[in-house]
Amino acid sequence: MDEKTLKRIDEIVAGLKPELRKLALDIHDTPELGNQEFKALKWQADLLRKYGFRVEKGFCDIPTAYRAIYKGKKPGPKIGMLSEYDALPELGHACGHNLICTMSVGAGIAMREFADEYGADIYVIGTPAEETAGAKVEMSRKHAFDELDVAMMSHPAYKDASSLNFSAIKCFTIEFFGKTAHAAGAPEDGINALDAMIQLFVSVGLLRQQTKPDARIHGIIQDGGKAPNIIPDYTRALFYTRASRFSYAMELSEKVRL
Repeated sequence: MDEKTLKRIDEIVAGLKPELRKLALDIHDTPELGNQEFKALKWQADLLRKYGFRVEKGFCDIPTAYRAIYKGKKPGPKIGMLSEYDALPELGHACGHNLICTMSVGAGIAMREFADEYGADIYVIGTPAEETAGAKVEMSRKHAFDELDVAMMSHPAYKDASSLNFSAIKCFTIEFFGKTAHAAGAPEDGINALDAMIQLFVSVGLLRQQTKPDARIHGIIQDGGKAPNIIPDYTRALFYTRASRFSYAMELSEKVRL
């Protein structure tokens, strides 16, 4: 890319800086969990509309997803920027999704001039719930990205890099059902679902010794009972398995579930 073009890109981004900084800080200060990102959706949509994008909310029948399109003045490739904007429970935007969406929105807006000059259609696609099941999976099944020639995003990190190796992830829930009873008065009448869950976590800990170096297994107990003096009749845990290949993440998830 020639120096003149690079300088023009810097000028465009510098002009957008106040609005992009506000977008990033507003989303950071108002963290919303996956599929609840209605304010983040509105703020992005408002800014994109201001710069000539046609915005479709509820894209792929996902309430907090969106697709914004800017049609260049000449025909050309369809370039997609993917936007993430959900937060983590308790931690907020610890993974920097407020920055990811800001970079995608900013890049989309900055490309308009070049889309007009050289020919292209610019897409900014909002993909909710990245921290959990990931809306990209459902959106991909619905062919949301099929028309794009390229899809990109930037992720904040501790160093600059043109690309990084990421892990595939499989998310799933495990439940145990037992029988409630008073833990002091009639414990022999109960079937303790929490005991089963604890045994599962012990087994997962042992399984980790036999996994490949790139694999990870994370789990939390979301429901472990209601009171210490009541034998739990229901427990629920959320697990993630990760690996460099999705097939191995799926294999691990089956081992955990079995």
